[in-house]
Amino acid sequence: MAKRRKKSPGGLPAKGRLRDISDRLWSKAILADWYHKCAICRAPKCEAHHLVPRQHEATRYDLRNGIALCARCHKFDKDNSPHQNAAGFLRWLNKHARFHAQWLTENCWPEFNGTKNVEHYLNVLRSLRQYVEPEEFARIVGVKLVRHFDSD
Repeated sequence: MAKRRKKSPGGLPAKGRLRDISDRLWSKAILADWYHKCAICRAPKCEAHHLVPRQHEATRYDLRNGIALCARCHKFDKDNSPHQNAAGFLRWLNKHARFHAQWLTENCWPEFNGTKNVEHYLNVLRSLRQYVEPEEFARIVGVKLVRHFDSD
């Protein structure tokens, strides 16, 4: 059975649900930025990878903090996987994705100076909305939340 989350004031989803929706939209935005292809091998089936781990809230939803990687390059490649060979991945990043490498150098490991409340996640969703088609946004966030954003 699915986990039931409380609603926040005003009938909006709870912050945990809003965080999950924000994560999903961030991932879709990263994939769109990389044209749904692995940055390393150009494979068409890929996933979004955080350069600075997502536990660091200050950069969690920053689009400069993401890169599209196929499962092989993301988790298993002994030469370039950020999970198998961080140094190799950083070498690849410096050679092929200088913008992301420079951003990573400047932002590693930032502190979060805010609060992860409902308003924080609503702002994240507002900023990510432009990266998906309106129908997909409505499917991901739900009709009630779309009405909330449309009434802003």
